[in-house]
Amino acid sequence: MPVRTRHLLRSRLRWDGHVVHDGPFASTQEAFDAAHSLMPGDDLEVLGTFVLPPADGAPSRDFQTLHIDFGLPLEPRGPADVGRYTALHIPVGAGAPVAATRLVALDGLAASAGGVAQWPARVERYGRLHGGRAGSPGYVEGSLARLMEAVLGGAPALPSVRADPAFLCGAEFASLQAERAFFERLGVRLQEWEVRLRPGQLLVFDNLAVAHGRRGVRRPGELRQQVLGHRGLDAVGQRRLRDEVFARLAGRDGERHPG
Repeated sequence: MPVRTRHLLRSRLRWDGHVVHDGPFASTQEAFDAAHSLMPGDDLEVLGTFVLPPADGAPSRDFQTLHIDFGLPLEPRGPADVGRYTALHIPVGAGAPVAATRLVALDGLAASAGGVAQWPARVERYGRLHGGRAGSPGYVEGSLARLMEAVLGGAPALPSVRADPAFLCGAEFASLQAERAFFERLGVRLQEWEVRLRPGQLLVFDNLAVAHGRRGVRRPGELRQQVLGHRGLDAVGQRRLRDEVFARLAGRDGERHPG
């Protein structure tokens, strides 16, 4: 990748929280290598590489809730893997996808909540009473809806993961319309946009700047995903990242502006 192009795409990733590289990349490894070159810092490790949906499985449902890959540590109690960046690639030669990746900027989503200093206690209480599974070390939350419910501090309306251990995370809403209605009831205005990747393209986004989901069905084996982040990050480091996200949710982060 030319140096000027890399610099431009890095800047877009920093300021917008996401970037699309048209490629076309001849292989998924080439695409992921390009993604790595856009991510700042040399302490990131590959936390997982996935084929979505599995090639030998069924098509996805037509909707995926907004979430943060690997979740945000809200009550750190020990070392844990924290996803920082996600790369998505559609292989060359694949059929044109129908599904689109939904992206939502985190900036200012909880600006109305006020009292950021109270948020750690709020989310820890939510995890103990409603959101965290019994016996889990600490509390990590991947669902944007649950994160917002915890931060805002009202009476929980979503199904209790603690009360129902069999509940599957991501199944909070039956449809895109139901999810949007939930955020409207909370008074949260989502800045949402969509990216429909073409075969050969690459999408990279910052999990601390945007949440993501999906609209539409993906065929088995359609998408390649890789998540990079901090492996075995200590509790102090987790709290630092959590507080960065809290600052962004409160609208107090001056380093990124959603595109």
